[in-house]
Amino acid sequence: MSQTELSTIIRTRLYYSGAIITALLGLTGLLTGHFEGAIIALLFSTLLVVNNLLNKNNLLTHITTLFLAASTLLSIISSDHSIAPWSYIFPLLLFFFYPLKIACISVTLYSLSLIIILNYLSSGPLKVELLINYLLCLTLTGGFVYLREVKNKQLKPLRRTDNLTLASTKEHLNDDLEKEIQRSEREGTELSIMALAVDDRGFDQVDTADHDTLLNKLGQVLHENLRAFDSYYRWKDHEFLIISPYTNTKDAMKTAEKLRMRIKESLSNDQQSITVSVGTASLNVGDNASSMLDMSLTALHQAQESGNNRTQSYVYVDTSPL
Repeated sequence: MSQTELSTIIRTRLYYSGAIITALLGLTGLLTGHFEGAIIALLFSTLLVVNNLLNKNNLLTHITTLFLAASTLLSIISSDHSIAPWSYIFPLLLFFFYPLKIACISVTLYSLSLIIILNYLSSGPLKVELLINYLLCLTLTGGFVYLREVKNKQLKPLRRTDNLTLASTKEHLNDDLEKEIQRSEREGTELSIMALAVDDRGFDQVDTADHDTLLNKLGQVLHENLRAFDSYYRWKDHEFLIISPYTNTKDAMKTAEKLRMRIKESLSNDQQSITVSVGTASLNVGDNASSMLDMSLTALHQAQESGNNRTQSYVYVDTSPL
């Protein structure tokens, strides 16, 4: 099982666990006569279940987040603070739903709104207790997120594959390519490298929130259409490098063209056309990992400058003086 699949399973179970817990809270509220809290709990539980069934739909995630934010803040304003304690877990949910930067901005805006409401629009002896408890939970959440980011940063150099695309990380590219070059020279076999990138024209048609989904699908296409002994690496956000042993220039161009067409077929739909450009380069006498990377990227840029959605083989130009 891949790390991406494992992550999806864990997130799915967390969604359902949260839905079950909030549903139980809603039922408890109905039995004890706290109808406002019960209705909100049941609605929130329903939103979690539907969101999970729709594969974490971005619009529904925004609706779920705004619903809980509005419910907790309105509960603080009203005399009945039955939903107000839910504000304690709201920052943690934001860091679960969204990337770090977006979550930090959202938590800051929510915290400022909560403090302003408690100071100017709320009354009663519970508001001081609510503020202290919220700040305590916010501090614990901040500590948890900090430790998570530190752990991810420490583990990043040890990761062999990118979780999103299943591609190898670029930290391993140079060493792997040098080994393939040495083997090719030792055995007298061909070696080619391909630089593949999603064309900006197509990538810009996709909402920022859906970029990860697009890249995940692209990684799957590469995984399914490359040979077992080929290897591919995530070079930049939507650029990949592919090492193809035992492959000459002609065969590399055939593979590049097949990938270009397969990716367009797999990722495009009636609303948007997703295309890629590919540059190829083959091993020549005197080449090393750096020169092969430069040649493949140069060919890629030539393909992009020629109008995108095409393949281009690197052409050596002798610039030495006559």
